[in-house]
Amino acid sequence: MTATISASAAAREAGSDISPSRRDQPISSAPAIVLTGPSRPSRESSQPAIILAHAIVVRTSPAQGGVGPEDIGKVEVWYDAGIRDAFAALAVVSAAGERVDKRDAAIDSADPSHVSVSVNRLTPGKYTVRYRALSADGHLVSGAWEFEVRP
Repeated sequence: MTATISASAAAREAGSDISPSRRDQPISSAPAIVLTGPSRPSRESSQPAIILAHAIVVRTSPAQGGVGPEDIGKVEVWYDAGIRDAFAALAVVSAAGERVDKRDAAIDSADPSHVSVSVNRLTPGKYTVRYRALSADGHLVSGAWEFEVRP
């Protein structure tokens, strides 16, 4: 979209008045102002792109707020991008506050966006899963979700 500055608008900006016969006529000596959307980095830019990619949880098993079986075997989380091995953690805690996972959280070697932790057979009740990961941009992200086990 292109916009031109009218002579009357230019005069008002300059603090002077202009005759009514010349109002709203484009100023031919002034270049048109081109209005565009947000600027985007060019592929041909000599500057390296800045990557800001905080890891975001995109899927969990059991699902957030969902129901899992007693014999689930493991709890899993998937992020929108790979995470760094340092600081990766996944813990499953019962409603009584007891940690019930096997403390073997690991990043999947075939998919660095996938982390899982093993659990023994779970008793019916509510569980909280706490996660922590170091995203590709070096930011530490953490959070939690809950699920329930029903007989």
